[in-house]
Amino acid sequence: MKSFLILLACISFNCCTSKQKQIKQAVLKPQTSAKFVINYDSCKKSILLNKQKQKPLWHSLYKTTKEKIFTATVTETIIPAWIGTAWDFNGTTETPQHGHIACGYFVTTVLRDAGLNLSRVKLAQCASEQMITSLIQAKYISRFSNIAMEDFIQSIRKQGYGLYIIGLDNHTGFIYNDDNDIYFIHSTFVGTRNVQKDNAATNSILKQSKYKVLGKISSDEKVLERWIH
Repeated sequence: MKSFLILLACISFNCCTSKQKQIKQAVLKPQTSAKFVINYDSCKKSILLNKQKQKPLWHSLYKTTKEKIFTATVTETIIPAWIGTAWDFNGTTETPQHGHIACGYFVTTVLRDAGLNLSRVKLAQCASEQMITSLIQAKYISRFSNIAMEDFIQSIRKQGYGLYIIGLDNHTGFIYNDDNDIYFIHSTFVGTRNVQKDNAATNSILKQSKYKVLGKISSDEKVLERWIH
């Protein structure tokens, strides 16, 4: 891939294959306004349209390009709409900024709205490790027990850019490695008690969890194929 640019409210992906084919993906970002919900719905529709346009060329793209397209769709198009949405243990809202969302439902709703077909309710009610193993192949899953936070962050850096699902002792969310910083994106039950994008290295919930299960969903080729189709 020759370039990966984010411009204004759109994301364009310019990808060159060995045959010098070029594809472009424009994904609208949700806007925080009085028409917020309408914008979110339009965003989901734009993802569907863009996937339909990319299907004919998908097989010719490098896996790293597919991973960037999928990751950006989730992190730049769907997740920003949820930031600030209130947390509740029993929260099941499907609409950003309205009602409450529990941590498991946050993960499954985001993935579904980004275009991945899954059992939103069933997976959200699973233990986080079971949710991760149901979605991601074993070769992309790592487990950590009583690991120092510095070592855990270093492990994510070694695995590289992409989107991960993290399962903790009593919590779940996303890890996003943008190749510069590592973020923990979750519906938090402490502090602000809402959906937050935090610095992973300093997050108290991550630090205190003795057991961590990390699944790199953006690297799973089966997930990427399910997503595009």
